[in-house]
Amino acid sequence: MQKFSSQEKYLIANTLNCWPVMLQGHSVLMDLRNETSVAGVVDIADGHMTCELSNAVLIDRNGGQHPFDNFMVRNRMIRQIHIPTDIDVAQELRQAMEHGVLRRKRVDGRNTKRTFKQKRAEMRHKETLEMIAQQRSEKEQNQSNIQ
Repeated sequence: MQKFSSQEKYLIANTLNCWPVMLQGHSVLMDLRNETSVAGVVDIADGHMTCELSNAVLIDRNGGQHPFDNFMVRNRMIRQIHIPTDIDVAQELRQAMEHGVLRRKRVDGRNTKRTFKQKRAEMRHKETLEMIAQQRSEKEQNQSNIQ
């Protein structure tokens, strides 16, 4: 398991920086700020969203494709990460909330009291999960009304 600094743990728990970490091992497409895109498998991602991709293909502005064995994307260059359709967003966030960096462990392995920041982060994650569930149910209702 990857070791994160306290700042990275905070960013992963409280921002969308958790997505590259959760997408490790998955094939993704990233749109970059210089109007190019890169597709590949996320090997390593840190709490600052710096990602290392393997078997990557860089797609330039003109549509030309350039293959790379390894490709590193700095956090400031990422404009958008396309999450694969086979990943259940709600389930991934729920797992990150339950097993992720929000849980503090003592040296002997037992849980300790959570800090205010951890409680607030967990509350925000729960709100996000509720919003996703609500949007999903509205989408299903709209599809059933159309049929």
